[in-house]
Amino acid sequence: MQRIPHAIFLLQMILIKLPLEYTQAKNTRMQQTRQTKQRKIILEELRKVHTHPTAEEIFEMVKPLLPKLSLATIYRNLEFLEKQEEIIKLKHKSNDGKARYDGHADPHRHLICKECGKIVDISSCCCCTIDKKDLDKYGFTVDDGFIEILGKCKKCSTKKLPNPKL
Repeated sequence: MQRIPHAIFLLQMILIKLPLEYTQAKNTRMQQTRQTKQRKIILEELRKVHTHPTAEEIFEMVKPLLPKLSLATIYRNLEFLEKQEEIIKLKHKSNDGKARYDGHADPHRHLICKECGKIVDISSCCCCTIDKKDLDKYGFTVDDGFIEILGKCKKCSTKKLPNPKL
């Protein structure tokens, strides 16, 4: 009969007693928190720009650095980074219907042009304060919030409409 070292035997006994769900959940969390080279590059490249790119645009940005990367990997990493609150997925879809991403997760607001889809970051906004009395009145606790303000950019506001021919 082969003897098992005492430490290994204790470790095996502990693992046997743990529910399968616990060990699976722990393994999943460990895999998810691993900072991969791909994820690091995607995040770095996204933080270099303030253009709020789509997943396809991010794919094109990182392609020279990671030529074997697939678009599906971009989507998976963006989803992960959003869940980790490293990036923001803008709720307002652009004019082409595609989601846009912001590599700057610090508190700020977005001005979004309804005509051309341009998105601009602003750090201050006087219309974004909430009275604590209103929160207390409804028993509401705020966990998070992002405000997107829709309108027209300067370029679209100054466009002249063509004269209708009578």
